[in-house]
Amino acid sequence: MLNAGDRELAVLIYDGDCAFCNRSLQFGLKNLAWFPSYKAFQGLPKEAFGLNRIDFESSIWLIGPDAKFAGHRAAAWILLQQKNPFHRLLGALIELAGPVSKLVYAWVAKNRHRLPGGTAACEVSPGIDSNVASEKTSDLK
Repeated sequence: MLNAGDRELAVLIYDGDCAFCNRSLQFGLKNLAWFPSYKAFQGLPKEAFGLNRIDFESSIWLIGPDAKFAGHRAAAWILLQQKNPFHRLLGALIELAGPVSKLVYAWVAKNRHRLPGGTAACEVSPGIDSNVASEKTSDLK
């Protein structure tokens, strides 16, 4: 499990080739008081953290010492670490609306090349499903 005390050890893994992902990362860095360290998956060795390219293309990942989780759960955890009560509330709502949040994240991930800032490089390879990647996650605390 990834506890709040692990936040300085947490690493966010994202798709560095995706303009939408890079814009989202920059938005988080600019607007959140705290943000985990981050790395583009393209700079990692194959099968890093027990995950493969399909896992990394389908979703952001938050990796901690004893846990890893993807997509909406990773975003919720980052928001829950903030001092700003609005950000914490948003993180709690994402977590509480689990199945809905998962569907929304899957839709955004699948359509990120069509969203503002997206490019053809953002398109997820056909057949990649962000719901499959999220099955490799562990519990959020």
